Amino acid sequence: MQVYGEHAPVLNKSFPGALLMSKKLGLVLGSGAARGWAHVGVLRGLKKIGVEPDIIAGCSVGALVGGAHLIGALEALEAWARELSPVSAFQRFDLKVKRGGFIDVSSAFNAFAEYDRNIEDLPVTFGAVAADLGTGEEVSITSGSVIEAVRASSAIPVAFHAIKKDGRWLADGALANPAPVSLARDLGADIVISVDLNGVPKVLDRFKPSTTTLPAPIESPPPPEPGLSGAVTRLIEDTRKAISLQMEMAKARASAAPRLFETAFAAADIFQMHLARARAAAEPPDIWIKPDMRDAMPTAFDRADEFIEEGERALNAARADIERLLEE
Repeated sequence: MQVYGEHAPVLNKSFPGALLMSKKLGLVLGSGAARGWAHVGVLRGLKKIGVEPDIIAGCSVGALVGGAHLIGALEALEAWARELSPVSAFQRFDLKVKRGGFIDVSSAFNAFAEYDRNIEDLPVTFGAVAADLGTGEEVSITSGSVIEAVRASSAIPVAFHAIKKDGRWLADGALANPAPVSLARDLGADIVISVDLNGVPKVLDRFKPSTTTLPAPIESPPPPEPGLSGAVTRLIEDTRKAISLQMEMAKARASAAPRLFETAFAAADIFQMHLARARAAAEPPDIWIKPDMRDAMPTAFDRADEFIEEGERALNAARADIERLLEE
């Protein structure tokens, strides 16, 4: 964070209650679709401990939440998104097959046009990453319209229309850098907190070998006798039936095949997890926050409260490390 005087903390005038320290703090908000609600929890958690980042680098929904936060549209975005369900999330947009996708999200972003500002005019340094469809390169957007930067960064391939900016066709930054620590460093961050929503991926747990190994079948006992011995026998029989039911459920899981959309979501998560891990190994953050979002479908916009809570919980778990780094 910025420093005034002899390294003494002072109030941040742009964000009352936050402190300015001698080191610049960068906050990285990663990709994750509806899981991005967790970023709201992270921002709330930081505010509660009196910390406001000097730099926010976002990818996809991370760019959306970070950008909305900085232009003062986060509450309006939250109110709008809370009305979405997994189905209505797509009904709100226009279906137009062009520009490499079949969903036009212009109407959604136009609803927040009144909040738009240029990145250069924000109180906090901001950047978003996108991917160049022509070269495959990662593109850092650090100037111009916040909304246009966010649109490019969150243009999910095939689903959403690609965005043309400065002669390049841009798509979701998650293709290149799902948690852009490198961008935060390039923008001047001394300390980087990275919030990785794909750190705990949605794998298909029901196909793990440990969940498909069946116990030996239990033979049926003879009919119960009357009296106390009969009651004990009935209890044993009820227990046997419960165990048999569990066995049948396990057998069903073992014989089931992966379904189309769950496979697509799991594959995307696995890809994002490995890409994020590889980038983090090459460009490590100082603090790596990984909210447990394994049970969160990318379209689960209606689970805002629990995702926000998980984001704040993950932030609070790292609070001591954050405060220690800022004090050093």
